[in-house]
Amino acid sequence: MSTLEELNAQIAELTRQAEEIKAQERGNVIAELREKIALYGITARELRLDIPSEPYRERRRAGMGGEKPVPKYTDGQGNYWAGGRGRKPAWVQEIINNGGNIEDYRIVD
Repeated sequence: MSTLEELNAQIAELTRQAEEIKAQERGNVIAELREKIALYGITARELRLDIPSEPYRERRRAGMGGEKPVPKYTDGQGNYWAGGRGRKPAWVQEIINNGGNIEDYRIVD
């Protein structure tokens, strides 16, 4: 029967081997994904890569004490809007004024 030290050494060796294989395969996976993205014309918006990272959602409003609302709309250029009450951001108002539909800019959940 193996000792705990032997098992831990085997685990460490297998983990090292797995990381090595992962590093070798990573380049091929990235190349394959890029090829498919180009082939199908997939956008960052469709992959939800234009949504801010979690710290944006977790930040607190200065002086308000509440959490910042989760954005529901984006223009794909770094602007977000939660769709709440009050004045609409300029980019949203511009879309509406030009006859656009803000729902076309909704972030898919």
